[in-house]
Parts: sequence; C-alpha cells; structure tokens
Amino acid sequence: MKKLMLTTAIASVLTTAAIAQTTITGELRVNYKAVGSEAASGTTTTSNRGFGNEAQINFQTKGKLNVGGLDYAAGFAMENDGVQATALFNENTYMDFTNASSGTTISLSQDHIQRSDSDRSAAVLVGFSPNELATSGTSGNRFAQNLGPAVGQAFGIAILQATPYGTFSYNYAPTLSDQSTTVTTTGSGSSEGLSESDRESGYEYGFVGGLGVKGLNAYYFKSAENSPSTITAGTPGTIKSEATSYGANYNFGQVTVGYAKKDYNPAGTTANTLAAETSEKHYGVSFAVNNAVTLAALWAKADVDGNANTQEVKALQLGYALGPVDLTASVARNTDVGGVLGADSDMAMIRFIGKF
Repeated sequence: MKKLMLTTAIASVLTTAAIAQTTITGELRVNYKAVGSEAASGTTTTSNRGFGNEAQINFQTKGKLNVGGLDYAAGFAMENDGVQATALFNENTYMDFTNASSGTTISLSQDHIQRSDSDRSAAVLVGFSPNELATSGTSGNRFAQNLGPAVGQAFGIAILQATPYGTFSYNYAPTLSDQSTTVTTTGSGSSEGLSESDRESGYEYGFVGGLGVKGLNAYYFKSAENSPSTITAGTPGTIKSEATSYGANYNFGQVTVGYAKKDYNPAGTTANTLAAETSEKHYGVSFAVNNAVTLAALWAKADVDGNANTQEVKALQLGYALGPVDLTASVARNTDVGGVLGADSDMAMIRFIGKF
C-alpha cells in the first residue's frame, strides 16, 4: 500500500516533529454480486444483483516515549460501508505501548489486535470468506463474521507477547456494549458513566504464529462474556455467550492448504436458556500460478444444534494482482441455506481493491 506521507515541508511549517511520523493510507473496495436462489421446491424464487462499495482511510502515528524508551503507536480509521451513516470511527482505534527488548505490547484499542471476530479463516487462501459467499434464507445465514461475544469489537485493554513461536494475546473489554453502532464512547454513549442496560465484560485470549515451522500459520482463540448479558431482579440471567476458533494453513511451494474450526453461541434470549451452538468447518486449497495469479477452492459447512440439516458453501476463487489494484472473483454454490432442506442458491462475486 502506497503511503501518503505528510511532507517535511508541511512538518517544518507546523514545527511539530511528531507530524513527520504520521502516515495516511486508504483503501477502496468496489464489488459486484449476483445471486439466484431456489426455494425448497426447487423453483427459482429470487434473482438479484448489484454493486457495493467500502471506503476506508487510516490515520497512524508512531514515536518513542521519554519514559522507559517505550515505542508508541496510535491511530484510527474511518470506514464507510456503502450508505453507512453511523459508527464511522469504530474501526482500528488504538494506542499501543511497546517494549521492543521484551516484545511486550500494551494496547488500548478497539478493532485492532489479533482476534477471532474478524471473519478469520485459515482456509480462505484467496478471495471471499464463507460468510461473504453464503446467502441468507428465511432462517438466516449460519456462517458468521463476529463470533460469540465478539470481544475485539468492543473497546478494551490488551497485552500481547511476541515469542519466536508466535504472538500470545489477552484482551479484556469492561463492557461489550461498545460494539453498538450508536455508542461513541465507553458505556451507553457517555464518557461519564454506564447505564444499567450495558452488557457485561468479556475476554479473549489467543495465539497466532508459525510455531517455528517454515510455511505454517496457525492460530487459536477462546472468548467469553464474563457473566449473563441480562439480569433482572429475582430472575436468573441468560446464559453467557462463548466462542472458540482455531485453524492453520501450510504452504509448500506453489500449493497452500488450510483448515478452520469455529464453535460459538450468542447470549441466550430466555432465562437460563443457551442459544443453539453453531459449529463451522472450513477447508481450502490454493495454487499460485505465478506472482500475480492464484487459484483456490473452498468448502465450508455449518451445523446448528437441534437442526438436522447442514448449510454448505462450495466455491472456486481467483486472485489477480493488477499493480495498484487487486482483483478477487468467486463463484459459489450454497445448499440448505439456513438449515432449510432444498433451499439452495448460486452466487457470483467480483471485487476490485484499490489502495493508496
């Protein structure tokens, strides 16, 4: 990604040394999607298509503190997904303090550190994730982007430790209500306190690294809400949400193979009732034709407790580096969407990614 640096001339005018450490980067995504869906009877019920876009601009700065020789990094992003009107500043907001000699980082952040709730899948080797490829039927799409409590989407404090085998992390969010698109600061929209309706705290610990093996990329994450999300006087609260996510991919020459597993449930909606757990499995393989072109195949399935039908998506994917623009394309087949037997769909997607 080419960086737009604030120049030395600007820095001299503003007479602020820190300005010279500031970078501005951005990304624009334009995609086209076409979907044809079939009802359980096998007849075509819907056919739709259209363009979409996502634009993001990132502001980042870095330097050194005058205490302990710690490295400092901070930033935030503004992201607009199509016609999004709120929460434009909830993307990759952070202040990081790092001891370079020990590899330890303390992060005050939202949507920033390594985590499971970012559509992570070790089986997506190029192109789109199962969540993007799967259409939603009357019972919804079983493939999720944010898992369980989605701790990484709330503002919290985290510690990360780099090792020769990978990076370990622990992230704590004092309230998960910060995920709301209407929340601008900690709590229920106010920096002065919390309301009784705010959700409880949550945590996630994880690992990302190669375990000392060349060509290997592995990860493991576990997250949970620390107590039930809804508590009424004299009534037991709902069961807390939890999630586990792990996977690995391995590259040997021009071929890469990958596998991912996700198990999660949202908070229950009835006292002492656990929301049905979803289990996803993803399998992927890719072949690098050359430095610019990669072909891949993806198969994923999702099961929900209490439902006999498995939602599946099978896809062929293409990645093509076009200099300043990347192109990704996919054709996919969905079966038993939302766990409804015979509710199938076909999808084609193409996306252009321009970075600046």
